[in-house]
Amino acid sequence: MSSSSLRPRRYDLIVFDWDGTLADTTAPIIATMQAAFEEHGLDSPAADEIRPFIGYSLARIVESLAPNLGEETREKIMRTYAGHYLNPNNHNMRLFDSALPCLETLKQQGYWLAVATGKGRSGLDGAIAQTGTADYWLATRCASECPSKPAPDMVLELCDTVGLRPSEALVVGDTTFDLEMAANARARAVAVATGAHSAAQLQSAPCLAVLNNLNELPSFLRTL
Repeated sequence: MSSSSLRPRRYDLIVFDWDGTLADTTAPIIATMQAAFEEHGLDSPAADEIRPFIGYSLARIVESLAPNLGEETREKIMRTYAGHYLNPNNHNMRLFDSALPCLETLKQQGYWLAVATGKGRSGLDGAIAQTGTADYWLATRCASECPSKPAPDMVLELCDTVGLRPSEALVVGDTTFDLEMAANARARAVAVATGAHSAAQLQSAPCLAVLNNLNELPSFLRTL
């Protein structure tokens, strides 16, 4: 039996957000969203207007940024955004330097690993392929399959898939939406201050700790 299939000693399942947690994508997301608005002759939202909504589904981000636009125009913006951001010729998908060492350590320690992301399925599958991380994930869920964060559905479905209770899962994310999703699922969460929301924002949401980056996660888990 491989180490990745052993039942771990503490939390059984670690559920990672993707953007801003595993991957350094906050700046590309902002730039691509601004470009999508501009391509349709619209004023592009400022970075500080976009940042608070990163972590939601694409549809919810666009609706939040442009509530007065018609549905057809919002659909065009989303298609343009997806066309740019999911283009296989771009290199937006760069993992944080701390991500792979963290995943490898947790896998060797026997933790089960999963992803819960605001991306759609095609975006997540492309990100996993581009980063070569498929072997780490026991299960994944995304916003095209479940209600957007902070709804608990992604965590609940992941736990159901692997046969665990939410209390046996730990969510790791960079936004308050990740932390609230965990709380709504009655799971615990740890924040990493590497993405869209500041450490002060993260501390205002329910979490066990706010870490500087994923390098700190394995040692933090040993304290629980």
